[in-house]
Amino acid sequence: MKLKVYKFGGTSLEGKKKIKSAVSACISEIKGGSKLVCVVSAMGKTTDKLYNLVLGIDPDVTIEESMGIVGMGEIISARIFDYSLKKEGAKSMLLEPYSKEWPLFLKKDGSINRSRTEKNIKKFFPEFFKNFDSIVVPGFIALKKNGDWGTLGRGGSDTTAFILGKYLGAEEIVIVKDVNGVYTADPTILPNAKQLKYISADDLSTLSSFGAQVIHSDALSFKGKTQKVRIIHHSFGDLAYEGTIIDGKVTRKLFILEDKLSLISIYKKDITGDKGLIKNLTSRIFGITKVFGTTLGIDYLGFYVPTDTSRKVLEKLGNISSQKELRIVERRDIALLIMRRESPVNLPGMLNYLLTPLAKKQLNIVEVITIGREILLFIRWEDRKKAMQALKRQDK
Repeated sequence: MKLKVYKFGGTSLEGKKKIKSAVSACISEIKGGSKLVCVVSAMGKTTDKLYNLVLGIDPDVTIEESMGIVGMGEIISARIFDYSLKKEGAKSMLLEPYSKEWPLFLKKDGSINRSRTEKNIKKFFPEFFKNFDSIVVPGFIALKKNGDWGTLGRGGSDTTAFILGKYLGAEEIVIVKDVNGVYTADPTILPNAKQLKYISADDLSTLSSFGAQVIHSDALSFKGKTQKVRIIHHSFGDLAYEGTIIDGKVTRKLFILEDKLSLISIYKKDITGDKGLIKNLTSRIFGITKVFGTTLGIDYLGFYVPTDTSRKVLEKLGNISSQKELRIVERRDIALLIMRRESPVNLPGMLNYLLTPLAKKQLNIVEVITIGREILLFIRWEDRKKAMQALKRQDK
């Protein structure tokens, strides 16, 4: 069985013309022998409109608390899409959260209940495909343990598609959006940005964690290594359009930098107000050595540099220090542990979860810097191996 998952974003379903185009493309795939899972977002800006309506009644309500209303945008979209497929002669099935066969579940903490989700998908979907050519699933929605509707987050329809693709072993996942694919920059801001024909899942996940709104940042963590993924524009009306192909899978890494580091800290009252000084210091230091981390406070600026180059840095900063009344100190013998997660590290409690084992081992942390998918953990050099062992056990 040739199984494919198609996710249609809200802009690709905005109005009857776009819906007919999407349905026509699905019919062509079915006639070509494919079985389809069609994940749909709410049409156009329906989610925002519903949420703003509820906010007008209760200014303090969250998306999560209003899911019984806001999630209806996806339900309506799925019902219309399923109806349209059937009108075109497809053997289509609509799956909604009210059904016992519903596939997506959340744990108490709001994370995906992977074991229950996998169990339901593998139990019911193969049976569905014995009688149907397509299954339409509203994206974004997952069930809580008590049966209430929960959410996979804004943009979570991407996650719905990737979860279904993973546990069904889909040959391909196609994300239908309002862009032609992935670009080197936002083409609406930089018109000269170029479309990428290929990008690795790892690189795209990193870009998404920095805020690139191409695919939901958590979704790619479910991508299989050999699973084909494409991002295409809805206007082409052809699901075989190439767009941008996403290769490989998102990786998790934990490693220690081999270099012993020093922290060069520069103190000056309200240093953030002296842009010229910050520019001068930064250009001088980067002109001498590699920098493995920077840190900025109201009154200080810090650079993590290899210890074997720290003396050159201090000498170079000497002249500026006397002119600008700076205080410069060096802290030596620092190690850097780098943790790269599958998805962003800004989830509630994530840092506490990962770093608690170090506190239990009474290992002192010099500093923690988070960016995108990475946590940079600066720790005493002599503690690096103990820290590595503790983090490996926690991060299994």
